[in-house]
Amino acid sequence: MKKKFIVDDEFLMSEWNHEANWQLELKKLSRGSNKYASWICSKCHYRWSSKISNRATLGRGCPLCANKVVVEGKNDLNTTHPELAVEWHPEKNDDLKPTHVRYGSGKKVWWLCPQGHEYKASLLHRANGTCCPKCHSGRQTSFAEQATYYYVKKLYPDAISRFTAKFLGRMELDIFIPSINYAIEYDGEAWHKKSAMKREQEKYQRCRKNGIKLFRLREKMPELGRYNADYLFTSEKLYEARNLEKVLANVLIRLDFLNLSLGRSPVDINIERDRFEIQQYRTIYKSDTLAEKFPRVAREWHPRKNKKLTPEMYLPGSDHKVWWLCPTCQNEYQSSIGHRTRGTGCPKCAVEKVTQVKRKAVNMLDPMTGETIDTFISISDAARKMGINSSNISMVCKGQRPKAGGYIWRYVKET
Repeated sequence: MKKKFIVDDEFLMSEWNHEANWQLELKKLSRGSNKYASWICSKCHYRWSSKISNRATLGRGCPLCANKVVVEGKNDLNTTHPELAVEWHPEKNDDLKPTHVRYGSGKKVWWLCPQGHEYKASLLHRANGTCCPKCHSGRQTSFAEQATYYYVKKLYPDAISRFTAKFLGRMELDIFIPSINYAIEYDGEAWHKKSAMKREQEKYQRCRKNGIKLFRLREKMPELGRYNADYLFTSEKLYEARNLEKVLANVLIRLDFLNLSLGRSPVDINIERDRFEIQQYRTIYKSDTLAEKFPRVAREWHPRKNKKLTPEMYLPGSDHKVWWLCPTCQNEYQSSIGHRTRGTGCPKCAVEKVTQVKRKAVNMLDPMTGETIDTFISISDAARKMGINSSNISMVCKGQRPKAGGYIWRYVKET
């Protein structure tokens, strides 16, 4: 018998917000009612308002579980993907914050990469692996390719990312494993261009001539691309974690089978769990990093508070704020990498230095004769008694201005 009233629907009653709906008479509410009611999701406990008919007859459920709303602390970018949120541009997105958007949205926003480059990209493209165009000019390494390299390297530590060799000419292999002479190529949507197809066919022929077996991971399989690899693995929406995990598992099993390594323990593939570590596989030229250019500053990098971030991952001009540990006073503080390389140091030591300067005794000299008129125990003491700005007196003592308050000022020489 078809249920006429919502009170007879056990599932709807399990999500009925009795406290908020106290004015509604349950026994009189039909499944087709257009009245709004409050609901509490039985899975995520999110509270929302919806027409009774939308729930009872159209079957609409929790908007948070369906990713139709953004709730801070639940499904916002800052909560689900903090490694992307940290690259959110601090100024160019107006009042929009990472807590206001969700991962995978088509909205375009501004980003600031760890090397200080500004660029615009949609959240969906970032979800699919799009990174800073300047850092990856000419060839962008997608997240899916990074993930492939990450898990392959767990089984084959000698695996090389973006391998180049004389026989390849100006081309490169996404991943090459020298110990078994196998290569892996990841083909995204850009592969469908005719020029890319021709290049990949040429790459395969060169691999064959040099005894290299080639694996291909592909999001789709055009007819023209069936014969440019020894082994082909395909999936719709390969950039999605669950699809990529299945393909990677098959790739690693096949590699072990072909190389008689069946006794080896399988790699635990969990992309969401390993996402932060995977994204650290970005290529930065070693000679340009903070560690190489400013080794003294790099030595003050906080050993714990930056988690897995290291000076080798950043360029010296980056606007990224990170944690530092002062070697003099052990003060822990945050400052951008660019500020540090331009001379900004520990704020606690800076205050102490200014304080020490202000405590030094000073002489007030006659500007005409140069003779000492009075002596003060400190710049602060002179400023207070003479009614002169202490900074102006300090600047005269340092030779940065001629006079302050009509007088010449000099530090008292220590004996």
